[in-house]
Amino acid sequence: MKIRLTLALFCLQLLGYSQHREVDSIQKRIESYKGIDTTLVNLRHSYAAKKSMMTPSDTTWLAYNKETLSLAESLNYTKGILLANNNIGVIYHYFRSDPLTALDYYQTAYNISEQNPSLKRYQFSMLTNIGLIHYEQEDYEKAMPIFRKLLNYPQRKSNTLSNIGNIYGLRQETDSAVYYFKASIKEAKRTGDILQLANVRSNLGLVQAQAGQLDKGLANTVLSLNMVDSLGLEVVRVPVYINAAEVYMHSNNLDKAEYYATQSLSSVKALNNLYTETKSLQTLATIQEKKGDFKNALKNFKAANILNDSLVSADRKVEISRKEIQFEADKKEALALAETKRQRFIKNASILGGGGIILTSLFAFVLYRRKQKADTEKKEAQFRATVADVELKALRAQMNPHFIFNSLNSIGDYILKNDSQAASDYLGKFASLMRMTLENSDKKEISLVEDIELLKTYLSIEQKRFDHSFDFEIEVSDNLDADEVLIPPMLLQPFVENSIIHGLAPKENGGKINITFKTQKNELVCSVEDNGVGRKASGKPMQLNGKSSKGIAITQKRIDVLNKTKNAKDVIKIIDQTIGTKVVVTLPLRLA
Repeated sequence: MKIRLTLALFCLQLLGYSQHREVDSIQKRIESYKGIDTTLVNLRHSYAAKKSMMTPSDTTWLAYNKETLSLAESLNYTKGILLANNNIGVIYHYFRSDPLTALDYYQTAYNISEQNPSLKRYQFSMLTNIGLIHYEQEDYEKAMPIFRKLLNYPQRKSNTLSNIGNIYGLRQETDSAVYYFKASIKEAKRTGDILQLANVRSNLGLVQAQAGQLDKGLANTVLSLNMVDSLGLEVVRVPVYINAAEVYMHSNNLDKAEYYATQSLSSVKALNNLYTETKSLQTLATIQEKKGDFKNALKNFKAANILNDSLVSADRKVEISRKEIQFEADKKEALALAETKRQRFIKNASILGGGGIILTSLFAFVLYRRKQKADTEKKEAQFRATVADVELKALRAQMNPHFIFNSLNSIGDYILKNDSQAASDYLGKFASLMRMTLENSDKKEISLVEDIELLKTYLSIEQKRFDHSFDFEIEVSDNLDADEVLIPPMLLQPFVENSIIHGLAPKENGGKINITFKTQKNELVCSVEDNGVGRKASGKPMQLNGKSSKGIAITQKRIDVLNKTKNAKDVIKIIDQTIGTKVVVTLPLRLA
């Protein structure tokens, strides 16, 4: 994805302030207000947040916010100091394209919120802006954990989901990007956030176009453009236009693409945001190159590279990392200093207070030892969880070669029949299956929709191999949202494979596999049922331990490790029926 909402995010993240029509009223209240107190500080914050969104190119906002900071400090108004530091950081970040200086102010504001529990609700803004600094520096490994942490905050969940979707889009993980964008749109509709809705539809349209889904991409792009034009959403016009240029370029409508790219470049000057201007230049240059306008393309590429070098560089990333490390070190030093002062106070009090204080100190020591023991136990538990996670990855690593080996055997059998067309079709489905398998192989959990898609692809391959000698049906109960339910990837595949190979293959008449997913007392109950010959008749009894089924043995080990990691009690039951076999896997119900 070429563009990310930048200035608009600033406007939306000024600690919950939104653009209202009462800006003039607030200004008059400030001018007529006679006192110098916290009310005046709050009025100035409110005015700056609303008015600056309308006039982002006004160079006086930095001085205005610094004056507000001085006023808050003179009154020792902690909340006012926090808000002023964050707002000054926003000015440097988005108005002056100076993320290094902005980071100092964000961290100061965040540190104040850490020391004052009543102000923790404001952490959302600082964390979002810090995450966006990493995002703009293309350091997505640092940005992603921050955005995921923000999902725990109730404020502006739509924006957080959109940020995560953007990172997946840049990684070209289209399915995940679309999932988070759609979740963001759903949340924006719920809260009536029109500005965010226009932005996310624009980003979704771009991801869909890049993935070859041009009709869907164009539809979302047109919706976003119509919202911007009809509602006058000027603050998102530039990023929406850049995305529109990208989408039309993918659809080979280069004239429209150039129009929107040119319009975005004309509008971006008023924003004074170098990051957005860089993206406008890059997009326009790419379109001009496709149109054969190499002279202008080269000029704009050069201009974009100059701006990009000033924004994204190894030195700047190092400096940002250094500031973060220094910030953490300062926090620890402050905590250590506070602890030293506390210990000195205890020592002096013990000397002055005599025996009673000594007893109190001994009691405090016992509490300290208990806390130390509790901390040690907590660290040991975390270590065990880490070991379990590594073990789980190792088991998944065993599972994938096993699964691929069996699938390749199936393809080999089919090719030996000298049916080249069928073999080609078979290989196409196998390639699709391998893509999904590899995408999900390093994930702890995937959505139920994704897992069902993988099972359908695998079953269709096996159907073709066995000349459609069996049917299958996958059923999800009505009270389950398959997009929201999470499940370990490929958990049921070994049981399905055993049903086909050992249950249905030996059967003379056609067979059927029924796969169901339902809920029961906050549990996800998954079952695989066949009408095959049964375990005894097959001579290949399905065992949870032993050598009869390598895949099932690995699955049992995966579930054992998951139980350790989640402190849960996942259960596998194999039931011999009058006709065929049924496997029931019970897991705790987990939602995205």
